[in-house]
Amino acid sequence: MIISSMRRLCVRLSFGLVAACDPDHAERAGADSGEDGNDEAQAVEIDEDEVLAAGMDYASQLEQLSDTPEVSETHSDAASVMVWGSADAAKRFLSIDPMDPTQEVTFEEGTMFVKEHFDAAGAKVGLTIMYKGPEGYDSAARDWFWARVRGNEVTHRGRVDFCSDCHEAAHNTDFVVGFGKSQ
Repeated sequence: MIISSMRRLCVRLSFGLVAACDPDHAERAGADSGEDGNDEAQAVEIDEDEVLAAGMDYASQLEQLSDTPEVSETHSDAASVMVWGSADAAKRFLSIDPMDPTQEVTFEEGTMFVKEHFDAAGAKVGLTIMYKGPEGYDSAARDWFWARVRGNEVTHRGRVDFCSDCHEAAHNTDFVVGFGKSQ
């Protein structure tokens, strides 16, 4: 609890510094602060175990959104990825135009994406799970829950900074990176 509070404070301070240097980030940097300054009372959580179970069962829960593995430049252990997603979000995901930085796309609470990670030889090495939580779960990261799975081990879960930091570049498309961009 104390570590979690300290982590949130550090993240807020970091975003505050970014906001001071970059006015475009100012609104997002302070978006999760409550009027009384006590964010603990306003914390919104999700059932992480339930989300992880659904994400691990992606092949029967989600639609396959890519026909062939896409080159991955940003996932350190993946030469390529296959993307799976919630049926109701598939059309919006596929509509993301990597050549249009002004395009705006949002995804609803409950949306899930899973990226299967493959090494250079084509062997599956893990998964990344994105789940859109309820408003207020993590407003700095557009309320996305993240998980990284290697083999059968969940190595990261929840509010994962290195995930949201990369996906922030896709702020107009709700932190979702479409095909044709760095996956």
